[in-house]
This record gives sequence, structure tokens and C-alpha cells, in this order.
Amino acid sequence: MLLALAALPLAACAGGGGGAAWTAHTPGSTATVDHRAWQLFLDRHSFAGADGVTRVAYAGVPGTDRELLDQYLAGLERVPVGRLDRAEQLAFWLNLHNALMVRVVLGHLIASSPDDIDLGGPFAAPGPWAATLARVGGAPVSLQAIRTAALRPVFRDPRWHYGLCDATLGGPSLPRTAFAGPTVDRALEDAAIGFVNNPRAVRVEADALVLNAFWRRFRDDFGGSDAAVLDHVAVYADRELRAALQPGRPVRWIDDRRLNEWPGT
Repeated sequence: MLLALAALPLAACAGGGGGAAWTAHTPGSTATVDHRAWQLFLDRHSFAGADGVTRVAYAGVPGTDRELLDQYLAGLERVPVGRLDRAEQLAFWLNLHNALMVRVVLGHLIASSPDDIDLGGPFAAPGPWAATLARVGGAPVSLQAIRTAALRPVFRDPRWHYGLCDATLGGPSLPRTAFAGPTVDRALEDAAIGFVNNPRAVRVEADALVLNAFWRRFRDDFGGSDAAVLDHVAVYADRELRAALQPGRPVRWIDDRRLNEWPGT
């Protein structure tokens, strides 16, 4: 079996895209990637809040577990992603994004929002999103490139957005179980249901339907219009919420960009 390498040492890179090196795949491949180190990190340092949002005790992560995270990410950099099947690739990119996001925050513990973390990057873009963080298949990796070059062109199903955590309280939560190829579809379905039915994502008020700005930022992936977003949300909403998603109701957008830090650390 290939790729039980995800517990080795990581590099840094830029924010473009991997082209064929990232989009090629091997149908029927039995190769897997070892995400046990990431699962161990999540077990030790992530916690489910009473509001259904995952928090991370960033300030409490010891040096040994930072090294564990570095080694895990270094192993992912060496994975030949083109030798994986699609499901295993999807799990790979989701876990890579989330582990990189956590490592970025660990390097900037005074930040109250990930948007305040300035890593430079192309065109002096604010936040860490476009900065080089790793290299896969010889190509530079940024958080943005994972969305735009690894996931969007290949996986034409917007549910992958629900598997990506941007370290905010308002966005999709950090999954507390590492993604794995055989179960990634079910995990994303559960993540979509969990997010849509949380009041930080959708709630009905007297004057408006209040929606998370997450859908506005990525509206093109959810159909390109407010109406298409509502159609998507209705698929995952429970019965009571679905009944409230009436066309023509005014929409108000909310966006909680505070860091998803576990309180008291």
C-alpha cells in the first residue's frame, strides 16, 4: 500500500495552482494517505462548543504537537496525488487545507481573527489566504489555491466548501474527524446539514432571512444568485427552516470573523 507517509517533516510555497499535477487521478487506485497524526492533533486540541462550533485550544498546543503537525504536513507534501482516486484526493485536500489553516493560526496567536494575519502573498492580499504555505506535486500551495485550483475545477459539488475551515466562528466548523476517502462523501453531507441548520448560518427574523456571508463569498459555486443559494440551503434545511425559505423574503447577510479559539486558553 502506498502513502502511509503522512507523519514525516513540511516546506513552504506560493499561491498558484498545480495544473495537471493536481487534477490527474488514478481510477480504481487502492492507495491511501495516512491522516492519523492529524486525527491525534484534533483529538487533543479541538473541542465542540455548546453552540455546535468547533474551537481549537491554540495557545495550549505544546511544542511537541506543533512538531507533530509539521511532520504530518511534510508527509502530505510528498504524496503523489495523481496516484490517488478521486475520493482519496478529496480527503487529502480537505485535510491539508485545515491542517495548514491551524498551523497559520499557531504562528500568530495574538490575532483575534484570521483576517488579521498578514503573510504577504501575491498583490499584498489581506489575510493568509493567498500566501505560499506548502508545495504539492512541485507546485506552490496556498489556502486559496486549494479551493480554486485543486477542488473547484475537479469536484463540481459545492459540498466541499463545508469541509474547509477558515478558523472563524462564523464559517463551517473544523471537522473533528479527519477526512478519509471511503467516508468523505458522508462526512461532507453531514457537515452541510450541520452548518445549514445552525443559527450562525441561517435564521429567520421578523424583517428578513438572515444568511451567512459564506454563501455570498462563494455564490458562484452555489448557483450564482441569491435564489440559487436558497435552493441549495433548502436541500439541507430541516422541515421548519425549509418552510421559512420563502422567495422574495429580504435577505440580510451576517459574518462572524472572530477566531475559533477555545476560551480560556
